[in-house]
Amino acid sequence: MGAAAVKPSIAVSKLLRERRAVHKLTLRAVSDRLVQRGERIPVSTLARIEQGKLDPGVRRLHLLLELYRVPPHLVADLVELEMLADAPQVEGDLETLYDTGVAAWKRGDFPTGLACFFAIRKEVPTDDESRLLRQRATLGFSIAARNLGKFRLAKQIVDDLLCEPPLDSLLINVLVEASSLWHGLGSLETALALVRQAATHLDLEDLPESAWIRHQEARLLLEAGKLTEAERLIDEAIGHYRAISDPYGEAKALNLRTGLLKKSGDHDAALATAHEALQLAESHQLEGVRLGAQLEKGQLQAETGSVDEGLRTLREALGEAVRLGDRNGEFLAHYYLWKTHEKLGDNDRARFELQAARYFVRFIDDHSPEAEEVRRLLDGGNQP
Repeated sequence: MGAAAVKPSIAVSKLLRERRAVHKLTLRAVSDRLVQRGERIPVSTLARIEQGKLDPGVRRLHLLLELYRVPPHLVADLVELEMLADAPQVEGDLETLYDTGVAAWKRGDFPTGLACFFAIRKEVPTDDESRLLRQRATLGFSIAARNLGKFRLAKQIVDDLLCEPPLDSLLINVLVEASSLWHGLGSLETALALVRQAATHLDLEDLPESAWIRHQEARLLLEAGKLTEAERLIDEAIGHYRAISDPYGEAKALNLRTGLLKKSGDHDAALATAHEALQLAESHQLEGVRLGAQLEKGQLQAETGSVDEGLRTLREALGEAVRLGDRNGEFLAHYYLWKTHEKLGDNDRARFELQAARYFVRFIDDHSPEAEEVRRLLDGGNQP
């Protein structure tokens, strides 16, 4: 029997088309350059690859990625997200697809959200209105990739968007997202510079954008140890979110406030805030934010002496992460379960949870303290 045909990746075909456009190359020029390197891919074959009608295969893909200077890991991340976008066929005009995608993402339906963003990214804008929707969807795709731990892919998407460049009405959003990505990849100073640059474009009457900027800067100041400034900005962001009736933003800001209270040593207030965030997320069916609140609450319960309750909450969070397909959430749940069992002296269970955390850290590429600790153990081969 012959080998089964490989289904082409639409996301990869579009990536190749976009990178060729960035380098201002025609299909004929690409074919000629490959011949100069001792390889040959006919123009007709390149066209079918870019149209998503033909899988390039490993060798051809490697040649094209090398020519377009695309790191192979970005393609692996893109294909993984495309596989996660395993939802029924999504239909509608660009505006409907965007609204459906955002709503699905907020309630934790990652496959549908990603499917909508992929569908919009296939469109080629022919007017300013369509271009804005496409750029919004591209930004949404970057946020989705970041939330699932694919920071390098998300940064590549935002870098391309900045070079396009983004329309004026989207500039602040893109700069704030770029700040989040540089922070996740370990550059606090660059992240601060980007969010402060975003603030220079801010209309103080625009409460949503004001909330996003304050929220992001507070996150960065918290890491820098400037708790008083961070607390002020978190409170202002929460006030703006409430004024515009944005429970998603408010719940995420409450999760950040939980982290601040924990860092300041007020664990009781932190636990109460985590519970508040959890209730808000549950009441609005915001599954992704709910997962973050569960993780915060579980580790706080364990730290404040309610170890059994903490373990139960963390196991529930792990179950939610598995259901949502959120590997970043799975990593964090296993990480906190490892720490809790280690504290209890249950070395066998701690070793099991650490092994699970070691597995899932391979799927994320941010530089959080939790991820870096597990990576150091992987590099050193140490056991708990």
